[in-house]
Amino acid sequence: MPKMWILKQLSCALTVALITTPMRPVTPQTHFYRVTCQARVSLGQGVSLTYRLRGRLPERTGAEIPQNSAGAALTLTVQRQDQNGRVQTLLNASTLRDYQQLAPDADYAQLPFEEMFRAQPHNADYLYGTPASVHGLYVSLRPISGQPQQMQIVHYLRLGESVRSTVGTCQTENGDLDAAVEEQLALLQDRLQAGDWGGADRETRRLLAPESASLLPFNPGLVQPKLIRAIDQVWLTASKGRFGLSVQLRLWQEALAEHPNNHEAAVNALRDRVGWKLAAPRAEVDFISSDWLNESELSYSLQAPEGHLPWVGVSDEIVQGVAIPPPGVHCGSCTVDAMQLRHERFYLYIPQLMSRVALALE
Repeated sequence: MPKMWILKQLSCALTVALITTPMRPVTPQTHFYRVTCQARVSLGQGVSLTYRLRGRLPERTGAEIPQNSAGAALTLTVQRQDQNGRVQTLLNASTLRDYQQLAPDADYAQLPFEEMFRAQPHNADYLYGTPASVHGLYVSLRPISGQPQQMQIVHYLRLGESVRSTVGTCQTENGDLDAAVEEQLALLQDRLQAGDWGGADRETRRLLAPESASLLPFNPGLVQPKLIRAIDQVWLTASKGRFGLSVQLRLWQEALAEHPNNHEAAVNALRDRVGWKLAAPRAEVDFISSDWLNESELSYSLQAPEGHLPWVGVSDEIVQGVAIPPPGVHCGSCTVDAMQLRHERFYLYIPQLMSRVALALE
């Protein structure tokens, strides 16, 4: 089907395609969960568009029949940031409508999503729209373990001219997690109240990224916005506002404003601001650690730089376990593997973590 025909059908509609697992028919007993998603498009020369979807969707199981839900309540906000860091809101919490009523016969499978986000021909399930976009804006949410966890945007800025976002992240939460959040937070609170900054740091990493600390495992599926907000609050309270995820987010946003087109430079700027950079060369040559502090080199006191804790790296024990194979095991790439582990941890995980924190704290 020609693309121009599709655009004609979608004129004056901001369209959202929610590709997820089958939803439960809405009844008075239906339980809902909250979802927040964010994605970004770079337009070049420091200009970008940020898309935030939030609202509620009904719980569902894989055995249920796909259908749009009248009980869903979703909104979309679009903001433009220029090269000077100024932000303009193009669309502010616009309510999405059932797309079946807007363009029931449109074939949106031809929209230029990446393959994993592309819909099936003439499949109008999970489509919502709002009469707020002239040329069309489309969203696809990808299901993981029964709930949407990734989002991609296709935005027609002009007739026939579209941009496609990077893969954005989604977070969901519901009331059933309250007890689990309180239970997990109790361990962190005990360490902070005892002034055990190192123990609190390791416990925080266990909660946010279980693979980064040598502690009892924790279900990463419970890392919901509610838990992120709770972790931030206990750190802020214990440190009188000096440490916490929201402190790091503020510093990260300042670093991004200085380096809008270079995430690696922004990560380095954050590292320098919070005191994670090695101040002087180590006595022994350490190719693995480079100029980032190791866990044992952190400052576990209120005299540390603002935002110094909680740390985002990988415990020394885990890094050394990768770098040094067990007796009798020969590994020619172990040192390189350890270097790669640390590099990815800082330069890939920090932007991802800050994105999750931003969504949770909004």
